[in-house]
Amino acid sequence: MKHQKFGLTDVFMLTAIVLWSINFPLVKIALREFTPLAFNGIRLTFASLVLLLFLRLRGENLAVSRSLFWKLTGLGLCGNTAYQMFFIHGLNHTTASNTAIIIALAPVIIALTSAAMKQETIRPAAWVGILISFVGFYLVITGREGHLQLSWSHLRGDLLIFMGNLFWALFTVFSKPLLEEISPLKLTTWTMTLGTVFYLPFCVGDMLRVPEAGISVEAWAVLFYSGFFALAVCYVIWYTSVRRVGNSKTAIYDNLVPVFTIVFAGLFLAERITVIQGLGAGVIFIGVYLARSGYRWFDRRV
Repeated sequence: MKHQKFGLTDVFMLTAIVLWSINFPLVKIALREFTPLAFNGIRLTFASLVLLLFLRLRGENLAVSRSLFWKLTGLGLCGNTAYQMFFIHGLNHTTASNTAIIIALAPVIIALTSAAMKQETIRPAAWVGILISFVGFYLVITGREGHLQLSWSHLRGDLLIFMGNLFWALFTVFSKPLLEEISPLKLTTWTMTLGTVFYLPFCVGDMLRVPEAGISVEAWAVLFYSGFFALAVCYVIWYTSVRRVGNSKTAIYDNLVPVFTIVFAGLFLAERITVIQGLGAGVIFIGVYLARSGYRWFDRRV
């Protein structure tokens, strides 16, 4: 069996993970001035326009069959309307670090869903890599006080992020068959735009109440960074990777999110990093590598 080695896809995925990790603490800062619905409504609209421009510049059109349109509509509702609703309210009620840590559960959910749908066979090395990553993940969580910290004050937000995680996993898995028919850019453009259309009724009131003079330049900069990089660019990278290497090998990179987020939360939100968290970061890197390329140690046919 032929397997893909580390290459450009992995470089782009690591770039996306860094961009997403920067996004979490920055959004926490912007939500001091925006309401969650206003922030998300504006950035989703902006990201949709950016993706439509990308599609035009690439010379692709929006034409899809009727049956594919309805599938894209379902994906848009799942991966943008529902996921974004849970994500932005969850992040507003919990910390950037907790958000990233819970999102790191995505590889297991995606791997199990992919296996259940018989899209992928999860190889032993991938399972070992996932388990090793979660050892590091546990060290990152417990590294501050020596025990798991999901306080009652943050529980609401944590649960919302976890629910969003389920929708993201479904979005990823159900998108894979469609990537055999259309490009990652086209899929992302359709699902983002349709998801935004369904999201706007919930947030248009908040968007109209945004005070023009009451929002700082920094908060607007965060919004446009988040819309351009965290949504438009990173979603295209994500689905390009799903198309090339599959759901599970793409999703394992989510285990790196807490590592980078803790670093950037320390820079932007003055959160401290402990030695144990640093150790956990190293263990997560080992797990990601094993899940992505460790099959060479198990499959002698390569």
